[in-house]
Amino acid sequence: MGEMNGVRVLERAILILSTLASAQEPIGLSELSRVTGLSKATAFRILSTLGDHGLVIKDAGGCYQTGPSVLAWASSFRKKSALIEIARPYLEAINREVFETVHLFSYEKGKAYYIDKLESPQPVRLQAVVGGNPALYSTAAGRAILSRLPEREYEEYLAATRLSARTPHTCTDNALFRGIIENTRGRGFAEEDQQNEEGIRCVGAAIVREDGYPIGAISITAPRYRFCDEMAERFGPKVRDAAAEISKRFGYAAQA
Repeated sequence: MGEMNGVRVLERAILILSTLASAQEPIGLSELSRVTGLSKATAFRILSTLGDHGLVIKDAGGCYQTGPSVLAWASSFRKKSALIEIARPYLEAINREVFETVHLFSYEKGKAYYIDKLESPQPVRLQAVVGGNPALYSTAAGRAILSRLPEREYEEYLAATRLSARTPHTCTDNALFRGIIENTRGRGFAEEDQQNEEGIRCVGAAIVREDGYPIGAISITAPRYRFCDEMAERFGPKVRDAAAEISKRFGYAAQA
């Protein structure tokens, strides 16, 4: 019963936010109650909670409108949308050449997310879900992102992260892992061979913004039996170059 009540409150909060977002000007409590069909008392309680989190603000005349936190959400969505739009042609070009699954990731607040993918045309393919949150230390995209973090942030990540074995092949030794990241910095792309999932091999490279901070990554993910050492050496630089071109679109200019 408590769970159902929570869902009902959430639905009402979404209704209020949607009503405020579509309004041409701030709305008073009585009008908001009329439009949404909620009682004034219910609407007021929800507005008060939304206001505590910056999602709604009340003006001097007692009318309500969406607040700055909503703008932060919108900004986050726009950034992801821009990344998808800019990166898509590069993903398509790689996908056409390699015939394997190509992923696009966003990176924010210490986590990476799958935000786009192009499937392999081959019968055996990978099942990563857009919206998923892969581990940074065991994936090629995650390692590429880690390699571009500022030193302090990178050290904080290592201090807070236990390198647990996701497969029998996962690197769990801190010193060895540092060597992997250093190698990634030198080559400009990362690899992982069955370290995140058995039978799967990936190469990935980070996408960075104007100041060199990572905002995402692209990767090729394939069954290991199809993606041999030669394929990794061939397509690692292609992923790196594609990520570099996307980074340029976000204002990054590599140092000569």
